[in-house]
Amino acid sequence: MSSMHMPWYARSVFTGGRPLVLVAALVMSVPGEIRMAELAGWHGWITWLMPVSISAYAACAAVISEVRRRAQAPGRVTATIGAGAALGLALSAQVVAHLIDRSYMATSPLLVAVVSAVPPLVVAHMLHMAATPPASVTAEQRITELEESLLLMATDLAESLDLEGRVLLSKAHGVKNTLDELTEAAEELTVAADELAEELIGEVATAGVSEPKPCHNGSAKKAVPLTVVKETVAAMVSEGTKVNGKTLAERLGCSERTGYRYLGAVQAA
Repeated sequence: MSSMHMPWYARSVFTGGRPLVLVAALVMSVPGEIRMAELAGWHGWITWLMPVSISAYAACAAVISEVRRRAQAPGRVTATIGAGAALGLALSAQVVAHLIDRSYMATSPLLVAVVSAVPPLVVAHMLHMAATPPASVTAEQRITELEESLLLMATDLAESLDLEGRVLLSKAHGVKNTLDELTEAAEELTVAADELAEELIGEVATAGVSEPKPCHNGSAKKAVPLTVVKETVAAMVSEGTKVNGKTLAERLGCSERTGYRYLGAVQAA
């Protein structure tokens, strides 16, 4: 169960209970270890250093062993052995101290020798663990890790580029289809506009012929008869002159708008 899903009281016990139990166990170990130091021949304040040499050393060795095990660093085997030996010393110290206090056993030269050897052994093992270098990575291992990282990055990059390319290609197809549709619509509108313009020119020309209006070129002029307009158009065609509203207006001497109206009337006739 994750601590995030624990109720508040369980989280409190989980968070605060572990250090509390550790401190309580260390404190309860102190008297027996001090008693063992006194039996080995130490006196005064020096006896209070025996709990540090045994219980605190056991805790340190256990932590170092776990850290190096997770990091796969060298020295984790000796740290584990030291943690086990320190735990055995702490357990033996408590048991032997209480057995002696209750007169179930008496001290002996072997016991004194073993307890007296604890501080030097602890010092030697702590220095050994401190001198053990961290996990060393060879050049070949670093190159292998680098190659794996580069391969992973290249794979991710290729996948990203492929995905972006597919997205861009899809968008390009969409834009092309939209452009084709707009082009077709524009062509249809152009054709419709041309047809409407031709119809309007014819209607305007017809209306102009039926109700002729004077041309304005400085002074009022009479409308040109339709017959004259036809003869003029025929003459322009025979001459090879381009026939449109502008050229017809220049030939008849009227405005360009009137020329287009005359041309429309001739085409409608």
